Amino acid sequence: MDYREEIIDNRLILHLEGNLDMLNAGIFKERMMQAIQEDHDRIIINLEKVSFVDSSGFGLLIIANDKFQKKSGSQLYITNVAKSIQQIFKISKIGDVMHIFDNLESAKNSNL
Repeated sequence: MDYREEIIDNRLILHLEGNLDMLNAGIFKERMMQAIQEDHDRIIINLEKVSFVDSSGFGLLIIANDKFQKKSGSQLYITNVAKSIQQIFKISKIGDVMHIFDNLESAKNSNL
């Protein structure tokens, strides 16, 4: 998994590419835990180029959201979720604990 990041108005945007699975979750976990300790108003995870998320990747999103919420009182923002991954998100009700947006602009401009 690769990722690139940008900071806009103190909002960290992580653009992921590849699979968020057991083999790659460790790389992303390190960056997420570091990002949570930084002083960002919001963390947006762009899944536009992610086609597969397994249980370890899914668990990482839940854990990172929990830690970020405890530290900052805010939730992670997830955007550009592939249709195949949307089904898993729907079944798991991840939308109840994270903000999910159709596109990056909506996530950046949201006041939630």
